[in-house]
Amino acid sequence: MKARAWLMAGGLCLGFQSILPSSSAGQDRDARPGAAGAAARSLVVPGWGQLARSQKRGWAYLAVEAVLWAVWAERRDAGADLRIAYRDLAWTEARLSVDGRMDGDWTYYENVSKWRRSGSFDRDPLMPDLQPEEDVSTFNGSIWALARQVYFGGGAPAPGDPAFQQALSYYRQRAYPESMLWDWTGKDGALERYKALIEESDDRFRQATAAVGAVLANHLLSATDAYLSAGAGRPAGVRVVPPQPLRGWGISLRFGLGR
Repeated sequence: MKARAWLMAGGLCLGFQSILPSSSAGQDRDARPGAAGAAARSLVVPGWGQLARSQKRGWAYLAVEAVLWAVWAERRDAGADLRIAYRDLAWTEARLSVDGRMDGDWTYYENVSKWRRSGSFDRDPLMPDLQPEEDVSTFNGSIWALARQVYFGGGAPAPGDPAFQQALSYYRQRAYPESMLWDWTGKDGALERYKALIEESDDRFRQATAAVGAVLANHLLSATDAYLSAGAGRPAGVRVVPPQPLRGWGISLRFGLGR
């Protein structure tokens, strides 16, 4: 996975090099873009404005851009792999369905991590209508308790009461059916592993999002640098800070005004 990400970074660098016009120290100054033109170029492709003005540090912006996109791809793929892993673990260790597998949304898997048992959906399928789960220590039981509290103050009206039917409708919409039930009883180790996989997956997706934010910052910084260096003759500075414990990636900025 990491090798593929760095191959992507190298490919992006080569791609940028192929589409950008070549420049040399002897390039005609009259042909170089002005401050606004250089800034516009670097806003589109970081480093383009600098290279158009024969400033070699444009390659640094391009390299940062490629690395950040590679980080984004690697973190996103890692998050997706971990998401598959925790869903597979839930299916093999906790899910109760005997039918074909059906995956839920993010909220479902979050509930699976917070509640040891889903409880039943219908306590007695042989009886007419629906018999909601009443064990409040389960997810479905907590939904039925909430429905009772909302529609008839926690009491127990007759099944024919309109409030009872409203509560049943509330329960049907929010409780999980037979195909989505789970039970972690006696599987504490698997449950802890499941929670850890969810946290790891979330971390990877957050890091991918942070990489996109850093990409945007690189565009803005390159454009600002191109504008200032073209107009004032002094570049802005950029330094990418390696990952730090509890802090992650960082970017240090420095702007110079005047010659």
